[in-house]
Amino acid sequence: MTKLFLVIVLVLTHSFGAQAQKKSSKYLPGQYKKHHRPIMAKLGTGQFHSAITELKSFLKKAPHDEETLYCMALAYSGSGDGAEALNYAKRAISEGLPIERFIAGPRSLNRELLGTDEFLKIMQSSSPRLVHGPMIGDLTSDSVKIWLRASEESEIKVVIEGVTAERAKASAKNDYTVTIEIKGLDPDTFYHYQIFQDEHAIDLGIEPGFRTQKRGGGETIKIIFGGGSGFTPKYERVWDTIKSHKPDALLLLGDNVYIDRPEIREVGQYCYFRRQSRPEWRRLIADVPVYAIWDDHDFGTNDCHGGAAVNEPKWKPRVWSDFKLQWPNPEYGGEGNHPGCYFTHKFGQRVEFIFLDTRYYREPSEGQMLGPVQLAWLKRKLKGSEAQFKVICSSVPMTPGVKPGSKDTWDGYSEERKEIFSFIENNKISGIFVLAADRHRSDAWKNNDFGSSYPIYEFMSSKLTNIHTHKIIKGCIFGYNKKPSFGEVIFDFTKENPTATYTAYSIDNEDVGSVQIGLKELQYK
Repeated sequence: MTKLFLVIVLVLTHSFGAQAQKKSSKYLPGQYKKHHRPIMAKLGTGQFHSAITELKSFLKKAPHDEETLYCMALAYSGSGDGAEALNYAKRAISEGLPIERFIAGPRSLNRELLGTDEFLKIMQSSSPRLVHGPMIGDLTSDSVKIWLRASEESEIKVVIEGVTAERAKASAKNDYTVTIEIKGLDPDTFYHYQIFQDEHAIDLGIEPGFRTQKRGGGETIKIIFGGGSGFTPKYERVWDTIKSHKPDALLLLGDNVYIDRPEIREVGQYCYFRRQSRPEWRRLIADVPVYAIWDDHDFGTNDCHGGAAVNEPKWKPRVWSDFKLQWPNPEYGGEGNHPGCYFTHKFGQRVEFIFLDTRYYREPSEGQMLGPVQLAWLKRKLKGSEAQFKVICSSVPMTPGVKPGSKDTWDGYSEERKEIFSFIENNKISGIFVLAADRHRSDAWKNNDFGSSYPIYEFMSSKLTNIHTHKIIKGCIFGYNKKPSFGEVIFDFTKENPTATYTAYSIDNEDVGSVQIGLKELQYK
């Protein structure tokens, strides 16, 4: 009887243990974006053995975690052990990690792995492939930019409808990225495009395409915006939800990848590469034009300020150069003379989006968020805009009190905020509202005390994939923070009084709040 009892106990224990293992996630728990960045910082500074020890402790908790296996492969590769690097790379690939992750690198760490005969055979056994992309951006009525990262030094060609062909060279200098601009397209026309690498057609697994803007901007315009997209495997499906809305543009307003180690280039590369390799992300960006600015976690560290100097601290120019390699934006601040991520994008004379860089020149001691050059640029853009709606896109909120007790929002730079809206009032500039990110929720605000003759609405959304949540603040028109979410704005010019309707959607495509404003409400009086 005793033996029978023990057998039953062992069988039940094994059964329950198997069920628990089946139900448990293969990923490390908690804020996933934070687990592997410190590891990559160690690898970037040559602390391979320390990183391996820590990674082994991760594998005890989650033996099938793809990112941990990936980091183990790079750790052994960086330390010179190609055989062990290959072992972990094969394990990661068997768990579903795209082979492109290992090709992308960071390339300062993957040389030993890529030099092994077996890994070379793995790469050669597959057809030519892109490592990342394609991503479209800067889409107008007659032009487009197409970005991608190649697997090696090669000539990249983009062919549109078998007629238009443009070429560029992918090289180590630009981390194997190219951005090809194609002009001379027709308005309101759908184009398929194809990518060639050294004259070999690339099988993208999809048939990518885009529609050029309508002449004048169009009767209806739909954009999706948000921030707060730290890498979280279970929430990466948000990109598919966004794609289902078929937006005319995706605006990423900061905290797009969460780097937080600006002085170590490999950490930034790692954070960009793991997002750029995700299939959900790649499906979206092949068809929907993307426009991106940064916030503190992409630029520096939490609540950081870059300071007034162009080239100090020393890591600023490098972070800016690497940012430019990741996006097909229309421009990047004042380029060499005054770098940054600020730029504008128009939909004819209907809508103009004015994107701000709130980090590069931020200096609390001088009360400057934008710095004098960017501030003067903003004023010129506002005064010179012929668009009916003029949308200021800020990585941090302008509305007072939305981050209680903090000076990291525009509350810490109230004089510069006052100067902007006094300029709007003095120059009788109509049609302005604000889009912002930073707070891990989606909400809408109406401000009647900015000094302008009409209320300044601000729509916020910054929980695209983040786990960490910020509470709803009293006074908003509506707020939502239960699930990851994003903001959608639809401009409708078919009405006598054109409207802009902001709706927040959850990751599960639930309408969780909406507010509509009419253009007549945003007029100087």
